[in-house]
Amino acid sequence: MQRASRLLVLAASVALAGCAMDSPTEVRSDGEQFPVTATWSATAAPVEPATVAGTLAAEQHLGFRVNADFTITGDVGTTYQWRIFRGDCTINVPQSTTQLNGLVLFATAQSYPDVTVGSSGTASVAPAIAGALDSLTSYSVRVRKSVTSTNWNGTNPIACGDLQRTPAG
Repeated sequence: MQRASRLLVLAASVALAGCAMDSPTEVRSDGEQFPVTATWSATAAPVEPATVAGTLAAEQHLGFRVNADFTITGDVGTTYQWRIFRGDCTINVPQSTTQLNGLVLFATAQSYPDVTVGSSGTASVAPAIAGALDSLTSYSVRVRKSVTSTNWNGTNPIACGDLQRTPAG
């Protein structure tokens, strides 16, 4: 019985070693592997009395990834949070079991690094966000002054802009 177990372990080891030699690790550094399927853009206008504004340019890639570039103009030294939410700027309630057409965060809060405005009055961030924006859904980019809580439901932004989609090609 013990000999049969040893032979089974040996056979499995040989099989795994053979697989490892035939399947080297792949590194995908070629941009052609994940082509752009659409671009998205938005201009986040201030919500009075705020004066902060932002612009978003994003590339949707095949392979469940959005490369975002967000630039903000605001008060020097101020840190802002920004997020993409399902729902346009006219919606100001979070989705719930009774309010199904409310705001829903696209991806996770960790996908959106805070941005601190420098001495020039502007700042930019360029994260890669896991996910795919749905062409049949409305989205908005929303901004608020940074707070310690990252759990923001999208309501009462100080700047907001609706995303516009352009198909690739």
